Amino acid sequence: MSSRPHFPFRHLVAAALVAASLPAAAQVAAPALKVGDTWTYRAIDNFNKQETGTWTHEVTSTGPGGIRVAMRSGAKTIEDVYSAPGELASGVLNDRAQGSMEPAFQLAPFPLVEGKSWSQKVVRVDPATKERREMQVNGHVRGWEMVKVPAGEFKAIRIERTMYLGDYDVFRSITMRAETEWYAPELKGAVKLVVFEGFCEKRFGCPPSFPMPGERSTFELTGYKAN
Repeated sequence: MSSRPHFPFRHLVAAALVAASLPAAAQVAAPALKVGDTWTYRAIDNFNKQETGTWTHEVTSTGPGGIRVAMRSGAKTIEDVYSAPGELASGVLNDRAQGSMEPAFQLAPFPLVEGKSWSQKVVRVDPATKERREMQVNGHVRGWEMVKVPAGEFKAIRIERTMYLGDYDVFRSITMRAETEWYAPELKGAVKLVVFEGFCEKRFGCPPSFPMPGERSTFELTGYKAN
């Protein structure tokens, strides 16, 4: 079992697949999330292909204070708060990048439509140091694919985003976090997500073709309850 830390991905948006010959669909509206909506994922370490645990994401409240999602793995619980589906107002991106975002970080710009792209800069306020760090996301909505995971086979729209997490310090560069997500409208959530992180240690320079590895994970849906 790997000791490398893994962090829950954003299910609200949050191995190569062969694109299926599927007709382009109309735009995908933001999901109507309800308390009790739940998705469970198995986490796989992409360095050694070993399973590292299970994450359960549950909508615990909705309303003027935002959409609250509890993410649990064993005794560990993390909470994300969304101002709207796909818009992260506060939460955890990885162990070095967490806190509130001003404005909310666009992880999935609903409505989704094939070919859509977006770019956004936000300020993240670290909960421990109170430092204000700039983050950026560049994203694209790709095409529709059939994706097979332990929970079944689903038609999903592929979302790709590259994030710069504003977590640099005197020893290392900012972390680049690339996420590829397959979002299934019928489930109101993702069926699969692949994470690839890299950064540079300043003492070694920063060759773009050989970054130091951060998280490299795959999350696959094993069960769900969408009310």
